[in-house]
Amino acid sequence: MFIFKTHTELSEWLRLQKSENHSIGFVPTMGALHSGHIALVKKAIEQNDLALVSIFVNPKQFNNAIDFEKYPITTNEDIAFLESVGCHAVYIPAVDDIYPEGLAHVDLDLGMLNEVLEGPKRPGHFDGVVQVVHRFFSIIQPDKVYLGLKDFQQCKVIEALTNTYFPNIHLEFCATERELTGLAKSSRNMRLSEAGKASASHIYQALQHIAHQYKKEDLSSAKRAAILYLSKHQIEVEYLESANADTLTLTSQWQEPTHNVVLLAAYLENVRLIDNIQF
Repeated sequence: MFIFKTHTELSEWLRLQKSENHSIGFVPTMGALHSGHIALVKKAIEQNDLALVSIFVNPKQFNNAIDFEKYPITTNEDIAFLESVGCHAVYIPAVDDIYPEGLAHVDLDLGMLNEVLEGPKRPGHFDGVVQVVHRFFSIIQPDKVYLGLKDFQQCKVIEALTNTYFPNIHLEFCATERELTGLAKSSRNMRLSEAGKASASHIYQALQHIAHQYKKEDLSSAKRAAILYLSKHQIEVEYLESANADTLTLTSQWQEPTHNVVLLAAYLENVRLIDNIQF
């Protein structure tokens, strides 16, 4: 597996691969890899000639300095994990390689996407996503990009960026990987105790209950019951909202089948967790 530390080295390798008409599947990550990431990497390997993964903890995505400082760094383990599944290359840049002096700011009007849910809760977060993803896409020009739907709103932001600036890149949105308990796999889970992980499994159970109540019960009532259920398991809900899965427009009404999404952010043991369910 090739390991690149600078965009110059990576670009030279990519030019050679593309001159031989090799397709590139790209998986952007912030490291602390788990089996959810690896599922994306395996799809990239299966569907492309070459799979490339980035490991970069993007400072522009963090509006909370403590959260940034506590983000787990496991680079050596990540490299070994990627090698074990046959990944072809990994890009591990420094901050000044991604954000060199004089790099132009990328403008993208996200409209409503930046005004709901994570937008007001994490000011500047999605602008940070736009900046780093635009930089990666500009350097790599991948054929396909693989993203997990646990970060549902972020997927919508990257979709808007791609439609605007990179219409030839295909985005592959992949289902959330979960533990047997239903807990969404996340690097943040490393910060939970074993008891915390057991409690966190109730998040998906609450979301499933809402989905099971589809058109049987008032949507607002189903959400209130879910919040009460989670509070009994020491989970403090920051938001629990329903939306149209296509537009992410918030709504208190059931949508047509497959067009409903319920999204949650919550705190447990001072760790912020997000999850969603689409139905």
